[in-house]
Amino acid sequence: MADPIIPGPCPPGGCPPPTEIVCIETTKVYDFCFQVERRDNVCFALPESCNPDPGATVVCTVTNVTCTEVPPRVPLTTPGFFNVTLLITVSANIKIYNPSATTPTCDFDVTFSFTKTVTLCAPDGTDVDCTVPAYSCGPCILTPADQVCCTFLLCVLVETEAIVKLLVPAYGFCVPAECVQVSPEFPECPPTGLFPPQCIPPTSTS
Repeated sequence: MADPIIPGPCPPGGCPPPTEIVCIETTKVYDFCFQVERRDNVCFALPESCNPDPGATVVCTVTNVTCTEVPPRVPLTTPGFFNVTLLITVSANIKIYNPSATTPTCDFDVTFSFTKTVTLCAPDGTDVDCTVPAYSCGPCILTPADQVCCTFLLCVLVETEAIVKLLVPAYGFCVPAECVQVSPEFPECPPTGLFPPQCIPPTSTS
């Protein structure tokens, strides 16, 4: 009897031939790319109650980033490719510390938005999914105009996808394997200290 086919890497000699062709419904990725977006000198007005001393330092923390598509898609000469516009909104928290202070003298939230355009394979029927999984904020400076200006770095991931039905080679249905049993932790056997210690006779002094 042949060994069952299980998930995992193919052997050095290659995978066995499929046993059937099946139609499955799945999400097909048409395009998938990333860009590092750097936004310098993004400035925000200080709140009226914020009056930092000379030499104050700024700590900036990104709290949320959203990315959505802004229609319409502009078709290019290559069929299926479009210029896609994205709206990215960044929220951050700003804390300003006076020299030698351990608590912030100013603590406020800011938000800014910008658009960027990317070229994607995005035929009719596809959806654009945009995420920003990594980001940073800083350095920041205080300006004489009562503003705080920061640099933002964003890692933008964009993909186009659609629900499709595909013909794929298959090996039949997945059959579950027996789960690996976790070995129980046996107590010490025999345990130490099972019996009282033997008495040691005193040495003779005569």
